Amino acid sequence: MLETVVPSLVGLKPSGTGRIDPPRRGHPLLIRCVGGRGSGKSATLAALAEQYAQRIPQAHADLAAIDFGQPGLAALAEDTTANASRTSDLLFYLNFRLSRKPAEFGKKMSFPRLTQGLLAVSGWQAESADNPGHAVRPEELAAAKRRLAELLRASQPDQQRRRDKAAAWVDEVIQAVGPLPLPAGMDAMVRALLRIVAAELFSPRAHRGGLTWWASRQVAQQGDAHDQLTELAMKFRGDAEDRQLAERFLIAALLADIADHYGFLQVANGVPRPLLLLDNVHSPLGRVFLDELVRVWHEEAAGSRRVMRPVVVATALQEVAPVRDDDTAPSTRRVIRSFWQEDRPNAAADWIVPLRLAQLDLDEVKDMFEEDHPPPGAARLILRLSGGRAGVAHRLVQAVARRVRLREDISLVGLLDIPAAADPGPSVNGRLLEGLIPDEVARERLTYYAPALDDTAAYRLSTVYPPQDPGGVPVQEALAHLRDNQWSHVPWAGVEGPFVGDAPLRLLLLHELSARTGRVPGAEPWKTIHRRCRSLYDPYDQGGAAHRPDTRYLHHSLALGETDLVVRCLHRRFTEQDATGWLSALNLVCAAPAPPDTLPAPADDTVPCPGCAAEADHPVHQAVRLLVNQLWHLSQPLSIPTAAAINSIGLQLLTVAQNSGPEAQKIFFRAHEEWPQELHHWTQAPNLQTYGVSGT
Repeated sequence: MLETVVPSLVGLKPSGTGRIDPPRRGHPLLIRCVGGRGSGKSATLAALAEQYAQRIPQAHADLAAIDFGQPGLAALAEDTTANASRTSDLLFYLNFRLSRKPAEFGKKMSFPRLTQGLLAVSGWQAESADNPGHAVRPEELAAAKRRLAELLRASQPDQQRRRDKAAAWVDEVIQAVGPLPLPAGMDAMVRALLRIVAAELFSPRAHRGGLTWWASRQVAQQGDAHDQLTELAMKFRGDAEDRQLAERFLIAALLADIADHYGFLQVANGVPRPLLLLDNVHSPLGRVFLDELVRVWHEEAAGSRRVMRPVVVATALQEVAPVRDDDTAPSTRRVIRSFWQEDRPNAAADWIVPLRLAQLDLDEVKDMFEEDHPPPGAARLILRLSGGRAGVAHRLVQAVARRVRLREDISLVGLLDIPAAADPGPSVNGRLLEGLIPDEVARERLTYYAPALDDTAAYRLSTVYPPQDPGGVPVQEALAHLRDNQWSHVPWAGVEGPFVGDAPLRLLLLHELSARTGRVPGAEPWKTIHRRCRSLYDPYDQGGAAHRPDTRYLHHSLALGETDLVVRCLHRRFTEQDATGWLSALNLVCAAPAPPDTLPAPADDTVPCPGCAAEADHPVHQAVRLLVNQLWHLSQPLSIPTAAAINSIGLQLLTVAQNSGPEAQKIFFRAHEEWPQELHHWTQAPNLQTYGVSGT
């Protein structure tokens, strides 16, 4: 993105003044980068903005923010406002940003067509004919002054002088128009605005050129430029369909102003193109604006002559599958096509090229430390905790690097508990969750529902947790939040869930739950949560005495520290279940979260193990115990695999194989050979191989 794709579209190398010639024939395509929360969408646009700062005209807008990400801007207009919409406010903002001349660019860009259109639609709404004596309501005057002041931002940095000038314009227009009601006063208002405001903002030539363009647009069936602009203002105040049509005319004006600024010679000479960076186009405004922009882009490209277009890079929230080494789909790491297309696309949607935001790899996480030297395993651990999301990895790297620079002791086991900033305050885990789940109610619910292995378990938890929940339908609302925020859902083998199906998000939530419940005496909430969950899978209340307890029951039992019960039940399963089914059960059980340190140890399990039969402490029983303890430990989020633990797991699998029948021995011996390799590469339960589908 930074080194190849965008430079080829802009026509300017990533650094310096070297130019990149565009194809002699071809149309530039629009880029839409997609990724999940914390994947680096906004950071990508920020890096592009910095790369081309003071080099080309650019506008960077966050379409999910009420101020477009620009502090100090007034809140966006409501779509019910007569003289403004979210789209028109965005166009005001883009006009202002693109009008600022970069230090290393030629002539300042000018937007007479767009400004004339914005003046027409964003004047004000007169009172109805029933009250002709008051042509302007006070709130309409305020809105008119604010938006007219925006037109001066590029040329007048002093805020108060902008306001004074806009107020003078408004007063002059009122005097020129008089107290005429709509629609009779609309034509007079448009003419006055263009005469008083546009004539001051632009040269006579640019003003005439803009009016000539509007005269040719056929907003109305007939009439000159003023008639067309008056009709534009009336359509803007019409129903939703008319307003969208008016907004498309305004977007066409923006594109036409850019094309006119460059002209034939500048296009032929490859003058670098302006850059539009649109963040969060999945938002309501973003979806509408991008759809309208692409539609206009397509319609205005109908002619054979190529005209200048801005470079558009948009980002949207959309969880995507990890980019594999053998994956041929385009991503921000791997581009296999040109972003110039020789023939005009047949449909508007074909102008957009979707690109997945590639997840970080290990080398990239290591590079984020720059000159710092983190503890061994830190980069690999951060990669696991972040799931390759650049935003999450960045915050974790910062936390570790700060401790390294201060020469403070850092234990990777406590990585998520490091303060997020230099001053004492929330942990880095708390800050990460605030960023990934900004909604406090959703964050609380998902923290308490994270242990649930399916929706039914979450429903059972919702009757008690979280404390002081606002009510409603909490589980459905939590599911909707996960769905609406594009969190992936990767189910585990053998279960419907877990409820939170995004593995990195779930481990952060479980860490928060462990820390929170561990501060309560005896970690009682942790105990209650897992007991409520496992009771679902024990309908006859038999507990560990059941003939074959549900694997999910054993999962929650291990989360309660009841290792003896789990080992006894798994040993019995070994005598009755095929190898694939047994390995699947071991995988699911050992994926259980570790309990808080403050949870009291369970009472000794005195129930005899039926798998041991007459021989107490059978070698298989010992092997199962060691397997459970060591695999459970290595499957904790903050665990770093050690050679001793991995070798021991391989040895226990060999013991299991030696005590198995011929068919089972093949599978257990294969696990003995391959599981240590997977564990060495940081694979954890429940993702270890199980070699087929169980028959039992």
